Amino acid sequence: MKSFLSVCVLLALALSQVKAKCSGDCPDTEEVVWALSPGGGGCSVFRNKCYFDKANCTRKPPLTITTKEECQKKCADICPAIYQPTFGIYKGQTRNFGNECEKIVYTCRTGETFL
Repeated sequence: MKSFLSVCVLLALALSQVKAKCSGDCPDTEEVVWALSPGGGGCSVFRNKCYFDKANCTRKPPLTITTKEECQKKCADICPAIYQPTFGIYKGQTRNFGNECEKIVYTCRTGETFL
């Protein structure tokens, strides 16, 4: 009985650590993390490891961290010509985009992560 209780406590502790990675605020520090989707998929760019962990928290299969050079080989080349304006703020400057896809492609090409 005592060992069962110990296992339950350890399991609860482990689950709380996983949940902590999935929620909460991330710092604004810029330490860019480059990641690839499994199976040679696209490149994703995150402001820092915290944002990467949150995005990867429930993702199956998970993204894997890679180098900037390898990731940029997988950046999208084109976006749909649908005008749904969006913007991002990088180092205090606002940058406008025609749609979210254009913003993602720009981030992939430059490594600029927007708040």
